[in-house]
Amino acid sequence: MADTKQSSYKGLLSNTIIFAVGSFSSKVLAILLVSIYTRLFTDTELGITENFTQTANWLLPIVSLTVSEAVIRFGLDKSYNKKRIFSIANAVILFGISLLAIASVFLYDSSFVQKFIGNNVWLLLLYVSISSLKTLYATFVRAMEKVRLFAVNGILCTFFTLLFSVLFLLVFKMGIRGYLLSIVLADVASIIFLMFTAKLWRYFTPLYKKSEDPFDHGLAKAMLAYCIPLIPTQIMWLITNSSDSFMVTHYMSRADAGILSIAYKIPNLLTTIYMMFGQAWNMSAISENESEERNRFYSNVFDVNQSVLYIIAAGIIMVIRPLTYIWMGEDAMSSILYSPGLVFSTVFICFTTFMGTIYVVTKRSVNSLITSLIAGIINVGINLTLIPKIGIAAAVISTIASYIVVFIVRCIDARRFIAFEFSVMKIVVNTSILALMTVSVNSFGVILRWVTLIGGFIAVLILNYGCMLKMARKILPKKLWRFIPFINRF
Repeated sequence: MADTKQSSYKGLLSNTIIFAVGSFSSKVLAILLVSIYTRLFTDTELGITENFTQTANWLLPIVSLTVSEAVIRFGLDKSYNKKRIFSIANAVILFGISLLAIASVFLYDSSFVQKFIGNNVWLLLLYVSISSLKTLYATFVRAMEKVRLFAVNGILCTFFTLLFSVLFLLVFKMGIRGYLLSIVLADVASIIFLMFTAKLWRYFTPLYKKSEDPFDHGLAKAMLAYCIPLIPTQIMWLITNSSDSFMVTHYMSRADAGILSIAYKIPNLLTTIYMMFGQAWNMSAISENESEERNRFYSNVFDVNQSVLYIIAAGIIMVIRPLTYIWMGEDAMSSILYSPGLVFSTVFICFTTFMGTIYVVTKRSVNSLITSLIAGIINVGINLTLIPKIGIAAAVISTIASYIVVFIVRCIDARRFIAFEFSVMKIVVNTSILALMTVSVNSFGVILRWVTLIGGFIAVLILNYGCMLKMARKILPKKLWRFIPFINRF
């Protein structure tokens, strides 16, 4: 059993590294893009772009019925036919795209659409359609366990985004539409790449009864029963994540929404780092669902996961002022009032996502919906109440409050299905230190600020490095132990 446990950890580490290599390469290019956008676009243009992408994000789960979530859950299960899964998912998305096209005709001239996305309705339709298909194909490649190909595709997609962005923004001066079109064309390139490298055409099968592999009504019902409750779930998360932008635009201005958008750039680094792990974790969690050591595996992984998140978050908050100035320029420094709090909230976003994996593994999508609904109610309620009074800061408060509450609720609820263990005291102490660092960024004088930030980071590091060394002993060969200080004490 020890070998099985060790192979589980090594498999998780191996996949995480592969996702990290792909993500790191693509995110370096993405950082270059952010630098271009923040210098070329005004705050108002950034606000328009943010509203467009948030609207697209709202439409994606509706158009696709979140069927990609069913693809990864059922696709990794060896008892289901992958050809049928892929064909059903394609049919679902094409049906959703058709409905969106019809709706676009009737909604084109509505005042709501014009206010938030302007005359970009058909570009929005194209954006959502291509993004839905690209997400499906990339997810299916993960379900095929072609992790390296998935990572290469991420790099390729970002490369084409950078290429088209430079072409449309710097050469043709196409502005916002050029930026959005660059994303669409990069997704098209991704679809073509995956279609040929993964030979996805082999998985297309006719769904009529006389075909060699006819439509599986039972599988279709199971997939839809799993993914349909995730539609309102994802929408509630989007409400939680994007209501800030929409309400700041409504109550204040597009320029203020642009400042909030900039404030999210650095917190998104932490989210990106977590997603490198999260993609691998989803695969491992599903694969280990029948293991006798499942609960212990979850406990150990969550312990290391939270330690890494706290250390990285503390490091980001410690250097957030110089990082913002170097990365985005002096004009972005006003975002410093809000970005530390958003980094703080991102820790709990990642924790909540981890707990959500339990619902994925146990197919409890309704529980995911209910807990997401709680987050949406808290977030929207605080935004409606406080944004008119205190402005952008209310968006930060609502994000922190909603994710902390949902994390607590999911901790209690999810452990009914998988009884893994974690230290409440460790979370409380880490969170308290991180909160002090967050406040100190904008509250203290220069000397006291740096003493607090550096001291807080060291405290978080001391508190968390022990469990990371324990995990290193499980994964790394004994020959490497001598290169890790104090590893033999743990």
